[in-house]
Amino acid sequence: MLTIKSRQAIRKELDIKRLQRAGSTACNLLGFDTQPQITLQLTDDRTIREFNRQYRGIDEATDVLSFENAFIDPESGETYLGDILISYETARRQADARGLDMMAEIEMLLVHGILHLAGMDHASRAEWEEMSALQDAILKELNNPIRKSIHEPV
Repeated sequence: MLTIKSRQAIRKELDIKRLQRAGSTACNLLGFDTQPQITLQLTDDRTIREFNRQYRGIDEATDVLSFENAFIDPESGETYLGDILISYETARRQADARGLDMMAEIEMLLVHGILHLAGMDHASRAEWEEMSALQDAILKELNNPIRKSIHEPV
């Protein structure tokens, strides 16, 4: 289950059902038997820059950060996968640059974040190929037009 947090001004522009469907589809295609708990926070460039500096040592805004925190609640048995932070401002710029609607970009960033929470990465060529192929397959399933959006490793 996806919990979405944002300021009211941002929340008014979101298609919550579309994001929940994207989360469910990604988790299903990743092979989860039940829907894990994921928290998605939509924020601004300033806030994501602070997190990026604190946790990755990179002093700049980015589009999405994932914080894996996988555990199983001993009382409910529910799996909690982690937290995803998306900069609404960066996502808006990227959507405009692609000539796409904002929700397509946020949906892609959510899927990307979920793949990271599931343990995937794109630091090596092999990891990048696997993660890119799976991200594109999920986005295709969602009828999202974005493909090949993960930068190749250097």
